[in-house]
Amino acid sequence: MIPTNSSGTTNGCDNISSNCVIWQGPDITCIDLCSGDTISEVTFKLATKVCKLITDGVAANPSLVGLDLKCLNIVGVTPTTLVPVLQEMVDSICRNTASGGGRSNTTTLPIMTLPACLQYNNKEGNPVTSLPLDQFATLIANQVCTNLASINLINSTLTSYSSRLDVLEACVLPCSGGVVEAQIVPTCVSNIGTLTNVSVVVLALESAFCAFRSAVGLVSAINGAVSQSGLTGSSKQLAASTGTYSGITGWNNNPNTLAESVQNAWVVIDDMYAAITSVQNNCCPGGCESVVFGYTTANTLTSGFITDVVFNFIPSSIPSTFTDSSGYSQITITDALGASINQVVSVSSLQNNTTGISINTGSLNTFQNLSVSVDFRVTDGSDTCESNSASVISGIVPCPNTTITSITATGFTLNIANVLGTTAVYTIDILDPSNVVVATYTQNSPSGNFAHAFTGLIANTAYNIRTTIVIQGATKICNLIPVSTQAAGSPCSAGLDVAFILDYSVSMEPSVKVLKSAMGGVTTTIANQVGGNNYRLGLVTVDEDTSELPNYAACTDYTSLPASQKISNTGSAGTNQYYTAWEMFATNNKTSFESTFAKLNGGVVGGAGCIQMGDGAGSAEPMDIAIENVVGANNFVGAYNSNIAKYVLAFTDQLPSGEGNAMSSTVYARILSLITTCNNKGIKVFVFGAGVNLTWDNGGTISPAIYPWRELATQTSGGYFANIDQPTIQNAIINGCA
Repeated sequence: MIPTNSSGTTNGCDNISSNCVIWQGPDITCIDLCSGDTISEVTFKLATKVCKLITDGVAANPSLVGLDLKCLNIVGVTPTTLVPVLQEMVDSICRNTASGGGRSNTTTLPIMTLPACLQYNNKEGNPVTSLPLDQFATLIANQVCTNLASINLINSTLTSYSSRLDVLEACVLPCSGGVVEAQIVPTCVSNIGTLTNVSVVVLALESAFCAFRSAVGLVSAINGAVSQSGLTGSSKQLAASTGTYSGITGWNNNPNTLAESVQNAWVVIDDMYAAITSVQNNCCPGGCESVVFGYTTANTLTSGFITDVVFNFIPSSIPSTFTDSSGYSQITITDALGASINQVVSVSSLQNNTTGISINTGSLNTFQNLSVSVDFRVTDGSDTCESNSASVISGIVPCPNTTITSITATGFTLNIANVLGTTAVYTIDILDPSNVVVATYTQNSPSGNFAHAFTGLIANTAYNIRTTIVIQGATKICNLIPVSTQAAGSPCSAGLDVAFILDYSVSMEPSVKVLKSAMGGVTTTIANQVGGNNYRLGLVTVDEDTSELPNYAACTDYTSLPASQKISNTGSAGTNQYYTAWEMFATNNKTSFESTFAKLNGGVVGGAGCIQMGDGAGSAEPMDIAIENVVGANNFVGAYNSNIAKYVLAFTDQLPSGEGNAMSSTVYARILSLITTCNNKGIKVFVFGAGVNLTWDNGGTISPAIYPWRELATQTSGGYFANIDQPTIQNAIINGCA
């Protein structure tokens, strides 16, 4: 074999003669192949061997005597040559293969154990360790194909790696034997901005470093310079009388580097600069530099007016060699309307006078701000020093003395002592607890003191009085003045409406018996309080039960009542509440009221009597809702008359419950609302029974605990009493009318 004439390469190979390529593998005796043979000799020997196999193989039909063919199950005489045996093998394979590719049911191929590298799991996840011969052969064939594909990929990769290695070798170790040096682009030494060999740059760096070290010094010299300073962090600053260098930002207490040492040097330089500047500015002033001008002002008030302004010149410092120039120093005070007053003073004489000098404001408008200007001028005959200083004095509008008289449930009279003259305008606003203006009055051009009566206010309510004054362009809003209206109410002699509200639960039965026997004396006391005028009495009972109807539901006295006098309600706790108005307000109805009251507790619970005692589910009772029905918009026993005394007499041994069968924050809110309603209507509430001694702390969140019934009674100008008896009730009525 000889090389081609092409100078190119194919697949990375050089065109070279096969006689120049040597076999470097091992000796192969069966074909007489030896290490060191040329490729031409190897090829010849292989070709010769192949031809011999073809000649002596199938075509020659060689003898197979001695070959064990029992597994083929050949019928008749066992053949001894190659062709009949191959034919029998083909026939056997055909017989053992079904038309669909499977094995015959009559002939079973041998089972072959799979080598460990070919064992696998089938689709059910079970391991497969052996297969019939045909499947075994197929598996091996597939694996051979896979291996061949991998070998091709490996060969291709190796070829690629060989090419890349050739490139790398050419770059690092060129055939010429020369060295290719790396290059960089220097930015501050040598060929700046030009691609330059590294060795050239290194030499330039060394030269520059040596020059730098010669200029700066060796490390030992630098360290000596760092430690040269005798100043420490405890050294005192020059610019500050008490500070040390450790207190200056940037100071290094233990400098170890040239940078830290230089930084300390700059700290000292800056301190020295500040100290020297101070010396230059303050040391040994001469001429006007020694003159300091300054003043303060203070007002002299008479009845709240600014009548004088006191000027104090203690802040000034005038050397004894200086005196005020002729016509100086001059003070000018100007008001907002442009009027002004002028006065010349001697600052040099007043600079040590703690009393100062007082200047009368005269007719200036002192209600608005005053502008002050002081023109200073002093001279020592050689130097004349002058300055102008300005300031502002805040104007003052005095608020008047105010008194409040004739306080009632619906109003009061406000009395103003006017000292501002006829040019003032007063606007007086009445603010409710929400700071809303509910009444207003304006007084123009007052000739002297004046008064105004405010009416239409709400009883027992805290108000604030706001006075706004406008005078000579100034506006002054005075501090708020609090005032509270009285609790509404009228004397019993003008008439008296009394609503009796009873807790009618079974625990109150003893109290009801006492009331029945005492009621004649109680009603007589009420009648005596009104004299020749009228009284009216009403009666309400409050009951609570788990049943749908009260115990007295079948009683004729109950069934005959109008529907408007019976309220049935299912509370939030699942209990039923019953409010019954047995007696409505009627003029001088003492007899009718006593007759109705006597029917209460007409029998025992479950008995056959009429108006039996109620049940009272739970402990607390909804007395608060009953009172709300009476004093509120429901007018459960009729509307209270106006301009007469108005009472609620409540009897209970429990706390109020609202609809929830227990005292709660909702119930307490209702109590507070009842206080407002009763005060607005002038209704006094008197509470009798053990309930007045019961407290509520909202689960321990309120301290001290609250007495709900006591609050309702005292804040409506009524009263509370633990006892339920005739003297206690009569005295409460009489004292309430006092």
